[in-house]
Amino acid sequence: MVNSILEAMPPAPWIILFSPFVAAVAIMLFALRSPKLSTFIGLAGIFISLFFSAWMFWFHIHNHFLPAESGYEWIKVPGVLVEFGYLIDPLSLLMLLIVTGVGTCVFLYSTSYMHGDPSYPRYFASLSLFAFSMLGIVLANNFLMLFVFWELVAVSSYLLIGFWFEKPSAADAGNKAFIVNRLADFGFLIGIFMVWMLSQGAAGQERTFNFLELGRVIPENFKAGLISPQLMTLTTLL
Repeated sequence: MVNSILEAMPPAPWIILFSPFVAAVAIMLFALRSPKLSTFIGLAGIFISLFFSAWMFWFHIHNHFLPAESGYEWIKVPGVLVEFGYLIDPLSLLMLLIVTGVGTCVFLYSTSYMHGDPSYPRYFASLSLFAFSMLGIVLANNFLMLFVFWELVAVSSYLLIGFWFEKPSAADAGNKAFIVNRLADFGFLIGIFMVWMLSQGAAGQERTFNFLELGRVIPENFKAGLISPQLMTLTTLL
């Protein structure tokens, strides 16, 4: 049963992730002068993500599949292998529904709120990029991929907060948000590499950024006394 579910599911997470991205690119290339077309493309992107998120959630409720993971080699150097992949578990399924559900409401509300704005298509392109970035955070199966999409969220936030950049207050708010995010990212990045350092056990296995591997290795190292409670607390705070 589980194998048949996993065979049916792999395209769905990629469709959920990349539909808003394709929408953002399509708007920038073909619809910057057409509010109606940009609306259709933007709504289509988020609706597709919502549909497949709901489908996977329904599939899980009725079949209770195990955590599913898939990916492609992204970074491979001696001692480091990082995938560009997804991890599907009950928590990520719930967050997919929240991101796509709330995102759909925001898209629908924006069609009225932004009506008549001269940069209407640019707004929907930025909003689609934001949805793509949030979905990447939810689906990421490792810390480096999570960090990349976290940075894309910061870029998207900058574009949306400073959308009316002609107004000094909007431009200043966008810059302030971007700078504050960079300060937070410094601690986040240090924490990620501390987790990576702590993932090597007594057996000498390779360190990892992968969430499932970390979920297995870190508790083992902690029980073996290789990680102190103070160091683990500092790492998680970062």
